Amino acid sequence: MSPNPSSPWPREYRRNLRRKRSYRFAALTWGTRGDVKPFAALGAELVRRGHRMVIAAREPYRALIEEQGMEFWTMPDDGTERLMQALADSTAMLSALALCTSYSRGLSAVQFRKFWEATEGADAVLTKSVSTMPALHIAERRGVPLFLWHNDPGFLPTESYCLVGDKLEDKGKRFNRFMGRFMLIPMGYSIWDQVNRWRLRQRMPLDVFSKWSDPGYFRRFPTFITWSPHLLERPPDWPEWFVQTGYLRMPWKESIGKRLREFIKAGPPPVYIGFGSWGVHDKSAVTEVILESLRITGNRGVLLRNTVDGRKEFPTSIYVEEELPHDWLLPQLKAAVHHGGSGTVGAVIQAGIPSIIIPAFTGQACWGHVVKEKQIGTTLNRREISVETLARALREIDRPEIRERARVVGALARNDGGEKQAADEVECRIAEAVEEAKIHLVRPPERALPSGSSGGRGAGIRPSPEVLEKPALLDEEAEPKKGAEDG
Repeated sequence: MSPNPSSPWPREYRRNLRRKRSYRFAALTWGTRGDVKPFAALGAELVRRGHRMVIAAREPYRALIEEQGMEFWTMPDDGTERLMQALADSTAMLSALALCTSYSRGLSAVQFRKFWEATEGADAVLTKSVSTMPALHIAERRGVPLFLWHNDPGFLPTESYCLVGDKLEDKGKRFNRFMGRFMLIPMGYSIWDQVNRWRLRQRMPLDVFSKWSDPGYFRRFPTFITWSPHLLERPPDWPEWFVQTGYLRMPWKESIGKRLREFIKAGPPPVYIGFGSWGVHDKSAVTEVILESLRITGNRGVLLRNTVDGRKEFPTSIYVEEELPHDWLLPQLKAAVHHGGSGTVGAVIQAGIPSIIIPAFTGQACWGHVVKEKQIGTTLNRREISVETLARALREIDRPEIRERARVVGALARNDGGEKQAADEVECRIAEAVEEAKIHLVRPPERALPSGSSGGRGAGIRPSPEVLEKPALLDEEAEPKKGAEDG
């Protein structure tokens, strides 16, 4: 693994960076609500500070984005649900990686085209690193900074641990580094030919050895670690601009239906059961297991519709809905049974309630292991789910010590302030990059970093907000000619 560089971003990602009073950011996303929502949370905070944000996402998330004052850029259906079902059927990490790499080839051509359009006029690009590989090359061609996101451990090389099967383990520094790089290689080389055809059309140097597969190259980009340090701490060997923001929260705008409010008030706190966009295969059998497990343990239930079959009638102790407002609902519940997606894990952790995680594939199983090790929940194998195993798990997480630990961790995680930390980091890194590249700019005043932030600067210093209020340009020789960036 390459040693940590002294400053972020290779030069080619800063050549068109200019100081402005406000910036236009482009977030390039892939996946489900849990993948899109952190970008929307950061975007809402940046908009509040006077910047602009466009988010490229699928149509179901238009309202989530536009209601926060951001621009929505439509991405076509990308087959996310079909991939998720295939991953749910896979039985090992290697088969899951093979599915992801095959899927990436079909997706990359669309991403190159749509992401290029979405980044027109952008001053910086933000993207989730694992699933949007074209963004790396598009930001380079645009000559603008790239910020990366990681919301699952094990996919960012470190000396502290590696992903072995479905859990994080410390196998020694050398093996940990090897496994971290191994996770990057298949994805990076899966679209190597497509990447280089695009780069040739853009008159860019060939990416012979796949930058995506080079951990040393990745260490040059400011990266947000978006899980709470109270759940899993940041490894110390990452560079300072790998900042653990914790969970990002959005301003509350969801409306709560009368029927749901009345159900919550009508009895003791129910158990949430839902598997996000993954759903389940044999819904009739799973529905029977869920209903009987809740009955024999004396629990009421709030169920996500795509988790159960199409029946119209449910017991009065059961509430079923297509969409549920997690931020409002989960803190009022007893526990949550879910698939372990990073977004759902974050919402449940912040709610301060225990989890039963029934994962569909490796990344979710990893979170199940972390939650179990933290003693704030447990896991079940989705292929072995039955009335007996689910009822046993429901009784296990109802133990007072587990409920209390979940409450304490939740209270800490709710104070992460991830969206504010991420917005601070974006503004300050850009300001610093402009300053480093400048010729006629003076050094801005400094201010102390508030205590309690994780990663990166620790208790170091940041440029003050005044640096963002002074318009300035770099030398004209760095200014691209009109028409030089045709897609």
